[in-house]
Amino acid sequence: MITTQLILSDNKPMAFQGKIQRLIFIATTAFFLCASVVSAQELTLHLTDADGAPVPDAVMELLSDTAVASTGTSMREAQIDQVNKEFVPAVTAIVAGGSAGFPNSDHILHHVYSFSSAKTFDTPLYGSESNSQYREIFDVPGVVEIGCNIHDWMLAYIYVGESELMAISDNTGVANLANIPPGEYRLRVWHSRLAAPQNSIEQNFTIKAGGAEEIELTLKLARDRRVRRAPSANRKRYR
Repeated sequence: MITTQLILSDNKPMAFQGKIQRLIFIATTAFFLCASVVSAQELTLHLTDADGAPVPDAVMELLSDTAVASTGTSMREAQIDQVNKEFVPAVTAIVAGGSAGFPNSDHILHHVYSFSSAKTFDTPLYGSESNSQYREIFDVPGVVEIGCNIHDWMLAYIYVGESELMAISDNTGVANLANIPPGEYRLRVWHSRLAAPQNSIEQNFTIKAGGAEEIELTLKLARDRRVRRAPSANRKRYR
């Protein structure tokens, strides 16, 4: 019967065969797309304050004694610019052993320093022509608060993590991590105004293979004590 079908219609079996091949290709493609989604371990964190407003510039870090983290370099180098007499970005996360540069994109002088226990440093007064000269290495995990000796309101934070599994919440209060190795973790959340010891909270958390988890957290924030920005008098070059 199979031989008869082939003899009776030369073209139809070939056309049918082509359709089968296309269907198999489409099905195979769909399978790989689904598999890539299922195999990715993801964690999405939604952060709000007591009034329900989103909390940006919070750092989440996953800490584990057993899971093997990525060996990428995305968390090992950072740039903290000085734009319009402000540090940009306001919060930076790097893994311990990483470094940060401090370019000056303003047409005035700045003087970057930190007295934090995790890292103490002090640059000279410098302008944009010295952009590439000032870079610091951060070996000790912790939070480094940086300021400018000339402009008291300038303030930024460098979160030096123990793991490369870190993310910073955006303006909607959302932080996301993907491709997380399955395992047992401690989820640490830090914010400069978080009303908790060391401005951070922790909880145990399990990442399952193929899982995509979402967590909603409400953070109790202290009042912002940042120095108010001075009016732009422009009386001196460095102001």
